[in-house]
Amino acid sequence: MRALAGEGGVTLEPQTAAHAAELFAVLDDPELYVFTDDKGPASLAALTERLRRLESRRSPDGAEHWLNWVVRNAEGAVVGYVQATVRPSGEAEIAYVLGRAHWGWGFATRACDAMLDALVDDYGVIRASATLDPRNAASLALLRRLGFSCVSSDSGANEVTYGRSLAR
Repeated sequence: MRALAGEGGVTLEPQTAAHAAELFAVLDDPELYVFTDDKGPASLAALTERLRRLESRRSPDGAEHWLNWVVRNAEGAVVGYVQATVRPSGEAEIAYVLGRAHWGWGFATRACDAMLDALVDDYGVIRASATLDPRNAASLALLRRLGFSCVSSDSGANEVTYGRSLAR
């Protein structure tokens, strides 16, 4: 597993349990989860165990790649994470969480760009999507900057799915 260098000093490292303490400090903020079903890590021990389970980078049946990267800024500080579930069809569902102190600096855009490049180059992904709460204006703006467009909406579930072809 290699680190991925993004533009503007952003680096993505394959996420492991050893990252738990650094990530916990960033993710232990209820405000990050206003628009998600996730409520954040319950404790450092719970986050460590979750990251340990994800270290295989595969689903239990081996059919999907479960890819998670820690995002570091140019100074080496953890600012959040990006992740992707890669299906055998060549499609990937992406997600991202960055600490609020790091919003508005372009880290999410650069980290997602680096992740999308890796998904194409290393996993042959041809299409990416992300599902989110339509009230999450910052996330919608990020996806639009990345070239994603709305492909479906489920008002009952209060979510929209944005997608983008990654074919080169």
